[in-house]
This record gives sequence, C-alpha cells and structure tokens, in this order.
Amino acid sequence: MTSQTTGVAWFRAPVDGHPGILNACYNALDIHVVRGRADDVAADLDGTRHTFAWLLTEVAACAGVLRAFGVDVGDQVALGAVPQGTGVVTVLAAARVGAVVQYDDSPGATGKVVVRGTTDGVVVSVDGEDLAWDVAMRAGRTDPAGCADVPGDAVLARHGADTLTVLDALGASDDQKLPVPAGATLVEVGGLSFWSFDAPQD
Repeated sequence: MTSQTTGVAWFRAPVDGHPGILNACYNALDIHVVRGRADDVAADLDGTRHTFAWLLTEVAACAGVLRAFGVDVGDQVALGAVPQGTGVVTVLAAARVGAVVQYDDSPGATGKVVVRGTTDGVVVSVDGEDLAWDVAMRAGRTDPAGCADVPGDAVLARHGADTLTVLDALGASDDQKLPVPAGATLVEVGGLSFWSFDAPQD
C-alpha cells in the first residue's frame, strides 16, 4: 500500500495515532525492482555504478549476516569509517532488519554488531571477535534477509546528538531539511537519503 500524500510504500499506513509499519530498505530498493527498474543505476559508490538489483542482492546478504548475529528491530549496529560502498550496504542492511545505525569509529564502539575498517580491511565484529567482510558476505548470500516490519516513527541512524528518522530519510516528515553532521555527506538511493562518513581511499 502506498500513501498518496507522501509517496512512501507502507506495509500498514498510519491511522488513528498508530505510526504505521514500513521498511526504509524496501522503499529504497525492493519497490524499484518490483516496478521494473532492476537494471537501472541505483547509486554510484566508490566510483562504480550499481544497479538496484545488484545493490538489493548485496544488502539482503549483509542483512542476512546481521540477522544471523541476532540483530532485530530497534537494535544498534555500529558503523565506523569504511569505504562508501561498504557503508551504504551496511546502512541499508540495518534498515532492512529494522536496526539503528550508530556512526561511531571509536575503539569502544558499541552495537550488537560493529562494522569497521582495520589495517587488514573491513571487519564485522561480534562479541569482540572479528570476521572479514568478504567472509561474512559470502555467508550472508546463502541466507539473505527479507524486510522487517518497522514502526513508521523509527530511527534510521544516529551520530552524536544528531538523529535521522526513517520518515526524515524518506523525505516524508514535516521537516524537509535533513540534519547533516560535520564530516558527513548525504547519499541518496531510491529516494532514501542518509549519511555517509567515508574512509579515506588509498
């Protein structure tokens, strides 16, 4: 069901004070694939153009990894400075399972899962154990995750005192000016706008 007033694809539209149910990743990727745009360019990341179909496959795999590690609606996923493509996939994957991204590059970053850059590349950290990004993604491709039901008033991401709600990111809130923390850029994928803190490229 799509709200006529906001252009957001709702699983259950808001009514009588209920915030409704939706999924930001569904709005950014799945709906475009369903509508025949699978081969259209969704984003240019790290200098490479990616289609909606490619990005959906990668995001669903990463979401499968998050789900396998017990990440659920409302849980926190910490994201450090990583290449833009990895960061975008992580944010969309967190949105897919309904998690909140906490942009945090500190050694003590907390979250059910932490995605961060190391001297050996990007790792997925769970309970202090590091798993190489490529290894995690191979595992995720065997059991990709679908879209979770997320309340319409959910938070998509946080950085310091800044908060980005799902509706803000979809351009469907009353406040049409997104907060952009220092050091961040806005990335837009399929109508969803969110922050990117890119790691320096070698």
